[in-house]
Amino acid sequence: MNDIVVVQPQTSHKVTKANDLVSASYKLTLQEQRLLLITIGQIDSRKPIHKPITVRATDFADVYNIPLKQAYEAMIDACNTLYDRDIKTKESKSKTVRFRWVDRVEYEKGEGCATLHFTVHVLPYLSMLNKHFTTYELRRVAHLNSIHSIRMFELFMQFRETGWYTIEVDAFREMLELGDSYARFNNLRQKVIDPSIKELKAKSNLDITYETHTEGRTVKRLTFRFKESDQMRLDLSEPLEPLEALAAVG
Repeated sequence: MNDIVVVQPQTSHKVTKANDLVSASYKLTLQEQRLLLITIGQIDSRKPIHKPITVRATDFADVYNIPLKQAYEAMIDACNTLYDRDIKTKESKSKTVRFRWVDRVEYEKGEGCATLHFTVHVLPYLSMLNKHFTTYELRRVAHLNSIHSIRMFELFMQFRETGWYTIEVDAFREMLELGDSYARFNNLRQKVIDPSIKELKAKSNLDITYETHTEGRTVKRLTFRFKESDQMRLDLSEPLEPLEALAAVG
């Protein structure tokens, strides 16, 4: 049996991902995203990963500031579905590659812990990184309730040195794997972009604006401009939404 790395309580978890993973296409529930992030936060991105990683419900509850019972339920929900989630990356204009996050997930109910075995395909995006990667503190997204807010935050962190980021609307939709949802740009703005920006401004210490670029009457491209706020405005006492409301993807 492989040795297991067990998460130890920390005051600051740092999440590091290859930039290609930050901009890859994938869709996760909030609880799946949270489980992955706290697990990735235990990885030394400069070194190889040889062992599965275990996260305890007590640490999950502490990092995300939720009751222990809710942490148990969130981790069980994430473990039940994470195995089926995949990532899509483009190696060229004509070649798309799909691979899973994990090839084995374990949850020990009596112990209150989950163990993730990352696939060999995702490991190069999480370990042995010496360039082209993005790092941020997990606490910056720990209180976000939207999966879209988390993805947008990671993109902004990737381009934090320039303070701006431009993306085609179709590429933005593909990255978030929205499918047929919010096909009209007004719906995309009202349901995804504006709520995410509002949440990031309130909870992640970012000031964000964006502009649209049109061709004819169609919005084709978005440009986001962002900078660190003068004062951290994380409200650590704000209760999270009911677990049932967060379980659905999208």
